Amino acid sequence: MKLRLAGFALVLAAACGSQPPAPQPAKRLQAIEANNRGSALFQRGDYAAAVAEFRRAVDLERSIENEDGVAANLINLSLAYQRAGDRAAARAAVTEILDSPLMRFPPARVAEAALRSAILLTEERELEAAAKALERSRSLCAGRCPLAGKIDNVAAQLALLGGRHEEARAAAQRALSANRSRGDREEVANSLRLLGGVALAAGRPAEVEPSVREALEIDKQLAAPGKIFRDLVLLGRAAKARGNSEDAAQLLGRALVVARASQDASAIAEVQALIAEAPASSGR
Repeated sequence: MKLRLAGFALVLAAACGSQPPAPQPAKRLQAIEANNRGSALFQRGDYAAAVAEFRRAVDLERSIENEDGVAANLINLSLAYQRAGDRAAARAAVTEILDSPLMRFPPARVAEAALRSAILLTEERELEAAAKALERSRSLCAGRCPLAGKIDNVAAQLALLGGRHEEARAAAQRALSANRSRGDREEVANSLRLLGGVALAAGRPAEVEPSVREALEIDKQLAAPGKIFRDLVLLGRAAKARGNSEDAAQLLGRALVVARASQDASAIAEVQALIAEAPASSGR
């Protein structure tokens, strides 16, 4: 699922008459500046430095008991740890929000944290715990929930991993509609990729290409190497399942180039194993 930093910005109150807005307290400004530095470092791929800045922002917000700021930066800290490959630390950061006996975090932030927890647990294939975390997120984000498309994308992934193909397809379609309406291109691409994955798992490889090709175009526009790799692998597997070994080899070869350029050892091993497999003799 998508990695997006929690929203956290300096918002000044509107001026009344000719009076200027009240200045932010120094500690709040320091926390905002640390968060902004962390966000810039995260976008550049310097996750270790981003972790240090988000941790500094957490400590600053904690010193003034600003629950929303603490939660926003813990979510960002979790994202940075995940990108850095430290999943235990990523989970610990959101657990501080979900299980804190001392701070009362805003429900919207708890919903974000529960969603992050569900994503991390899904990656670890702890599906029952992931489903519980996802339900907690959904229950805290009722009505016109801004997380609805993301929640349904995770629900689709859980259903797909559980072999419940029709449930996965329905969840991914709901997610796609919600994400298109919000103009969230990254999540739209995730929904499209999930629809392709469901079609392949259900033995309908011919249905994979339209949705995953669209996802690939979005991911290329967003310059997301990991997602581009996933799209190419899925298209390659679908081509192989249709018995088109030439297209499969070309697509998997492109995925290997992306993985090598990204220096992603696990992705390189994954696609090399797929390339080494004997080509399928016919479609399904």
